[in-house]
Amino acid sequence: MTDLIPARSLVTAVFGERVEVRAPDKDPVVAFRSRGAGDVVVGDRVVLEPVGGGGGEAGWRVIEVESRRRCLWRSTRRRKSQLVVANVDRLCIVSSVKPPPKEGLIDRYLVAAEWQSIPSIILLNKMDLKGADQALQRLRMYADLGYEVLPISVKAGEGMEMVAGYISEGLTVLVGHSGVGKTALLNRLLPGVSLKTAALSEATGKGKHTTSVATAHPFRRGVLVDTPGIREFGLVDISPGDVSVGFREIHTRQEDCRFVDCSHREEPGCAVRAAIEAAEISKTRYDSYLRIRESLEVGDG
Repeated sequence: MTDLIPARSLVTAVFGERVEVRAPDKDPVVAFRSRGAGDVVVGDRVVLEPVGGGGGEAGWRVIEVESRRRCLWRSTRRRKSQLVVANVDRLCIVSSVKPPPKEGLIDRYLVAAEWQSIPSIILLNKMDLKGADQALQRLRMYADLGYEVLPISVKAGEGMEMVAGYISEGLTVLVGHSGVGKTALLNRLLPGVSLKTAALSEATGKGKHTTSVATAHPFRRGVLVDTPGIREFGLVDISPGDVSVGFREIHTRQEDCRFVDCSHREEPGCAVRAAIEAAEISKTRYDSYLRIRESLEVGDG
């Protein structure tokens, strides 16, 4: 073991007490976590030191995790907070024609992203399927709010270069509902990476989970992180009053509400409800805001 792994090496996978670490222009190595280093997640920049050697097997150990920025968290059904990825530069929310877009889940991702000031783009996959136009229309409200909504077909190879242009730098995290084609997208963008994919269950129309842990892969000048497909996404460390940060159209209008702590439900002089009545805010988005806020009020995240 002659070449030292430099500091700020990137954690690309975590398997219990072992982590896969990649340094620029070097092959990945497996390192053990030292007790003093604390928890390690994909996206962390870490410092390694060599261990073993001599008559034993040489290896590496994580001795320090550098300060994190812009992290993606989620809470589990047991209400435990889970750090998914650290040092995120971009969130890529993957939706699809089938299974159809889950606006409530998209909104939760956007709340988490906006809370951390993480830029987001939305992909609509499987545009080759029947019902594509209707699905795209459902997501038009996000485009109207300034989010990039990119229609693609991984199967047909449509829109791949457009997606690549958006995610070619920095650390991009792919998230989305089970079965939307995240892993297939990664396979298309990174043909040298062999990842398992699964077809939709014809009986239920629900996606099968194919990714069990977050994994990072070099892509052009950046990094792509694939995450497990999920059906729920709990929010962490966000109060009910802060939910509006993920709803741009509500957040910009609430300054005109009569009360500073307006919940935009029954209070008089609510500028948000006035905008809804004037059809300036989507009723679908407003209802989603209320559901997320109420879930945090009762402690379900």
